[in-house]
Amino acid sequence: TVQAIGAYIQVQHIYLGTLLKMIGIAYIAEFASGICKDAGYGTVAQQIEILGKLSVMFAGIPILFAVIEQMQTFVK
Repeated sequence: TVQAIGAYIQVQHIYLGTLLKMIGIAYIAEFASGICKDAGYGTVAQQIEILGKLSVMFAGIPILFAVIEQMQTFVK
C-alpha cells in the first residue's frame, strides 16, 4: 500500500519512509505521554513529548535539505 501511494504521488521512497517514521514517532510519543499523565507522572509526560518532538525534527532533516535543494534550483 505504501509503495502504491508513493507511485501515485511520485516521491522517492526515502521521503515516504521518513514520513512514516515521523508519524510513528509522534504516535508512540503521544501514547506514552498519555499513559504517564494518567498515572500521575506529568513531568515525565512532558519530557516524553519534548523527546518526541525533537526526534521528529531530527528525522525530518533530510526532507528539509531536499526542499532547500529544490528551492536553489528554482532560484538559479
